[in-house]
Amino acid sequence: MAKPPSSLPPSGNAPLHVSLLLGSFVHSPATIDLFDLHVPQSAPAPVHPEEVFYHPRPELAHTFRPDPKLPPRPISALFAALVLTPWVVLFVLVRAVPFLASCDSASVRC
Repeated sequence: MAKPPSSLPPSGNAPLHVSLLLGSFVHSPATIDLFDLHVPQSAPAPVHPEEVFYHPRPELAHTFRPDPKLPPRPISALFAALVLTPWVVLFVLVRAVPFLASCDSASVRC
């Protein structure tokens, strides 16, 4: 006879008393004694081939890059001015175009 699964605890020295209880809300329960059961020690659980993957692993140590260093404020301001200069020139030229166009027409005096 095969050993019981590991989830079933052994009965120890005294056997387990198995009985059947039949009842309802209307009638009193009927008890029928069936048998006494002796459960032997269970077999050890078999080792799963992938059991190694289910154990805790050592903690990972992360090394982060240091924060990037910002350039000095005057250098940042200089490059921001260089980037914005073409936009200022464009704005000035667009403002001047209607004035120049109105001076070229014969009906309007400048």
